[in-house]
Amino acid sequence: MKQMDTKSLINYIALKILGGSDYIIDALEKYLVKGEGPASVAYEYQISKHQLRGYAQRIIEKSGSESRAKKIIPIIKEISKDIKPIVKKGEDELYTCTICDISVPKEDAEEHVRKYHKDILTATIKTMTERLEEYKKDKNAVILTSVS
Repeated sequence: MKQMDTKSLINYIALKILGGSDYIIDALEKYLVKGEGPASVAYEYQISKHQLRGYAQRIIEKSGSESRAKKIIPIIKEISKDIKPIVKKGEDELYTCTICDISVPKEDAEEHVRKYHKDILTATIKTMTERLEEYKKDKNAVILTSVS
């Protein structure tokens, strides 16, 4: 079993949330943790089942194993619960940055956050990392710190 890349996992989730894909954690929880079918989860979140499986695969890779991914998703949900996207979907399939009021296509939303709002991304990553450290301390969560 591969060791978990916590930093990469938090960076990935923070960028997804800030870039307007804040549904990703709920979708992954339904798919990986609760075992719902990919087609029904994808339909609910208006993404393809291939996208859903891709998100799941990245989380599994960063977690080190599927079993660890299933355990970490509820924790990620907890540490990111009040983090809001800064790029939001509009009526016309374009996404709008709430900070600089620029419209961007969906595929460019995360790059926009990474390029123009690195300070917010960095602060979000720091907040999530601190919350994870608190969680580990409070729960004695060995699963998050080493191979288990």
